[in-house]
Amino acid sequence: MSEYSGLLEERYRRVLRLLPAPYRAEREEEMVDAFLEGSGGLTDADDPRPRWSEVASVAALAVRVRLGGGGAGPRHIVWGEAVRLTAVLGLAFFAMRSCDWLIDLLRSYGVFGTPPAVPISPGSPGTAERARDIAGLFVALLPIAALVALVRGRPRVAKAAALLTAVLAVLSAVLSYGPGLQAPSAAFWDLFAQTTAPHLLLLLVPVLALLSGFHRDAPRTPPSWRPVLWALSAAAVLNLAFNALAPIALAAQIDFGVWSWIWPWWGEPGLACLALLATSLIRAVMWLRGGAGRNPAWPLALAILSVPVALVRLLDLVTGPDPATATMAAVDIGQLAAVALCGLVSAVLAVRSMPARPPATAPAARPESAA
Repeated sequence: MSEYSGLLEERYRRVLRLLPAPYRAEREEEMVDAFLEGSGGLTDADDPRPRWSEVASVAALAVRVRLGGGGAGPRHIVWGEAVRLTAVLGLAFFAMRSCDWLIDLLRSYGVFGTPPAVPISPGSPGTAERARDIAGLFVALLPIAALVALVRGRPRVAKAAALLTAVLAVLSAVLSYGPGLQAPSAAFWDLFAQTTAPHLLLLLVPVLALLSGFHRDAPRTPPSWRPVLWALSAAAVLNLAFNALAPIALAAQIDFGVWSWIWPWWGEPGLACLALLATSLIRAVMWLRGGAGRNPAWPLALAILSVPVALVRLLDLVTGPDPATATMAAVDIGQLAAVALCGLVSAVLAVRSMPARPPATAPAARPESAA
């Protein structure tokens, strides 16, 4: 007969099911013994239960192991790499958006170049507009700082910057819409759903991937500036393209029917679709070439990112009876279909290229102590 509570042991084993089976097969008995030794000699009559701190520690360990931590199997190593790649790609997208906005802000203030086609009105010193621009400058720097910190091996700094970005996005929405409306009115939530909610939905997945994927047991990778250079290059191209096309549209030198095919690509949902499809196309070419290009973490990360991008595109579909709106709706639906197809193909490639599952190993029976 065991000297420990059989009920408590059963409940500890139930909590340990959060861990992957191969990891549990090697360490379950040792972990159960350690938990029971620290239980203080409780009996079944006490209705003992694992402490919340113990449950939380097992849950955190399960996340780390399933995302490539110590003792992880080959498939969990791929999942960990894919989640970290999801964080890098997501932050690179928001850093690109921030760089584009910063370029327009600096040009509006005459720091360099000519004012943009749609200038950000520079406020005079001491005005609310100047304070707004300074606050916007700080917020725009956060995704860039998060990406730079991440590629330089400073995940804690990156996590803090990414979380602050999300908090300030909500706060900005409340400050922008709250004073003129009586929140939570229908008008407030309508504005929130049209602007802030899609932004937060796109930001949510990279932030969660950053918090979970870059844990203390994650493998350290050599610093690489490629994501930062990609974000800067994409921002420069985007800014040049918009400032070249916007004056033509504003001057009515282009038929709005033609512009309605272009406009759905400029908003954040359209740019997210464009970034995902372009990255998927590049990775598809590398996949066809074989070799190192067939890393299963890439299609898995693209499949993960396709979910929020498709949802945002679905929520942002335009509707209307006029021909121009119908054209934009057709482009939106085309983007949605392309992203869904991209996600499906990426998921299939990820599944087919995953390492084989290790053979299941049954945990050894825990020896009963003498009565």
